[in-house]
Amino acid sequence: MSPLSVLVVGSTHMDFYITANRLPSPGETVRGEAFFVRPGGKGANQAVGCARLGAVTYLVSAVGGDQLGSAALEALRSAGVVTDYVYVDGSTHTGTAFIILSKETGENMIVVAPGADDSVRPEHVDRAFGELSSSVRVVLAQLEIPLETVHRALRRGRECGAVTVLNPAPARAASESLLAYADVVTPNRVEASQLSGVVVRDLESAFEAGEAILRRGPEAVVITMGSEGAAVVARDLRAHVPAYRVRVVDSVGAGDAFSSALAVALLEGRDLLKAVEFANAAAALKTTRVGAQSVPSREEVEELVRATGAPS
Repeated sequence: MSPLSVLVVGSTHMDFYITANRLPSPGETVRGEAFFVRPGGKGANQAVGCARLGAVTYLVSAVGGDQLGSAALEALRSAGVVTDYVYVDGSTHTGTAFIILSKETGENMIVVAPGADDSVRPEHVDRAFGELSSSVRVVLAQLEIPLETVHRALRRGRECGAVTVLNPAPARAASESLLAYADVVTPNRVEASQLSGVVVRDLESAFEAGEAILRRGPEAVVITMGSEGAAVVARDLRAHVPAYRVRVVDSVGAGDAFSSALAVALLEGRDLLKAVEFANAAAALKTTRVGAQSVPSREEVEELVRATGAPS
């Protein structure tokens, strides 16, 4: 019998970073300090996160027929992700992100050129489920690929009895229809505001936004709030799970680290609040290092939890 696994459906990118002392204002040029390239893309980031945490992880994605695509595939394989369902589209470029990173705060500005993201099709999802439906127990998707493909992934996950997790990032028009197919939805405060119509300013407004999203069909909503932790809303549940305190170096990919750790914890049968606590630890560790796929190992996450206990 095949080991239980996570199926991630999403984008694969290469990220081009420039670091600067501060982020520019519109129309302003600032002097940067360093330039480097790292693998990224929300689907790839989350797949790498799941694999580093010890889960058997498959990725449905696409890259272009270029050197960036080859490099992205090599990074995925080196991290332990199974790439049998990552397709090469020679007619376009690999998805690319340009990121300006503030050395002072760890905040960022990002522009994405999707390229092969748009090549991830529902039939690719069908092929993966045709071969893996007996082992997939968690399906994890985001919104950097066509919405019809995300819809197919969540629907097929439901049909095979998997837990479906939707990270609605970046929030997009018409993505609300996907909420009914997700067991758990993991927006950040901006995405939660866009999905709910409730501006998330604090914990109480996060709970209100979560309840508004919950009425659209998911079983649970987990709103990530950076250093303020996570607000968890489910049937008859409102809970705040505090963040772990760390020195932030790069916040890019923190939400992806959170979603991947949550998926792995749910795969292992942890209850929702314990899963969120585990995910908070993974996200915190990610922010201490540069690169969207500089995600922690299982041992690092468990060591943080042991060293500090549950945050308060």
